Amino acid sequence: MKSGFWVFFKKECTELWRGGKLMILLAVFVLFGIMSPAIAKLTPWLMEHMADELAGSGLSVSAVTVDASTSFTQFFKNIPMALIMFIIMFGGSLTNECRRGTLIPLLTRGLSRAAVVAAKGAIVTLVWTVGYWLCFGITLGYSAYFWGAEKMSHYFFGAVFPYLFGIWLIAMLFAVSAVAKSGTSVIAGLAVIVVGCYLVGMFPGVSPWLPTGLMSAQAFAAGTGEASQFARAAAVAGISGAAGYVVAVLGFSRKMI
Repeated sequence: MKSGFWVFFKKECTELWRGGKLMILLAVFVLFGIMSPAIAKLTPWLMEHMADELAGSGLSVSAVTVDASTSFTQFFKNIPMALIMFIIMFGGSLTNECRRGTLIPLLTRGLSRAAVVAAKGAIVTLVWTVGYWLCFGITLGYSAYFWGAEKMSHYFFGAVFPYLFGIWLIAMLFAVSAVAKSGTSVIAGLAVIVVGCYLVGMFPGVSPWLPTGLMSAQAFAAGTGEASQFARAAAVAGISGAAGYVVAVLGFSRKMI
């Protein structure tokens, strides 16, 4: 499996680069990274220029003060959009291979199906890791430049939780891909899982244990969330994510190609 993993991993890297998907995703993450401090920096200017128009309507606008927390608030609002775009682009990662039949020659030459799932999971996770932390690094750098580096370590720890949620969602992506027939079905299945978690989280005391709770990291970064709450959600995400990959390997091993 080891040699098969690296052969398939290199193939995936080559296709990701030649197809332009990697550059598109990195451009998206760079854009979102720049947008967060840019929107925060421009907000007072926009409000100042809108003040006269609003005053004519009988509305008054008070002075708006922005700082690094404003920038990171915008960052945490932007990440779900970036994650949705990321999942859409990789939703058919496994199902498209099955539909086109491109795996058949490799599997007949001895490549194991477990190696396919492992290699694809590794490359998608790697892209998410590079893209996410590139986005965060850009926001961090501009925020420190404009408003100083105070409490930046606190924002870093807060940013870990949405990153872990992305890792968990990737695991769920491959678990659903093992039984789904198309990328559209995979995305629909993920939507059901995420919405289901939010619905279950409406019951008292359940929300802190759900992986979707990791997306509430804005509260942690603002100093209003408890670390223990996110630790529980991260633990459940880790266990269910590992189970997701087991389901992916077992399901893909039985899947007709």
